[in-house]
Amino acid sequence: MANERVKSVGGYIMRLLGGVAIIVGILMFFGTLPEGNLVGVVLSIAFVAGGAVLLKRSGGGSRAGRVASAPHGQR
Repeated sequence: MANERVKSVGGYIMRLLGGVAIIVGILMFFGTLPEGNLVGVVLSIAFVAGGAVLLKRSGGGSRAGRVASAPHGQR
């Protein structure tokens, strides 16, 4: 039971950090784009990609993957 609680708290933290990283990356992208700062643009893309990875790894995404992986007797 404690293990599932730890997993859910970790999932929530990963979702929070992923969402914040995506928002910061988008804001950074639009902030550095008019200046033509290539390093800022690359870093903002890295933030958005990292946030997307965190959201994907948090496990809260698709329900279809969990249903498809269930054994046939339990559907």
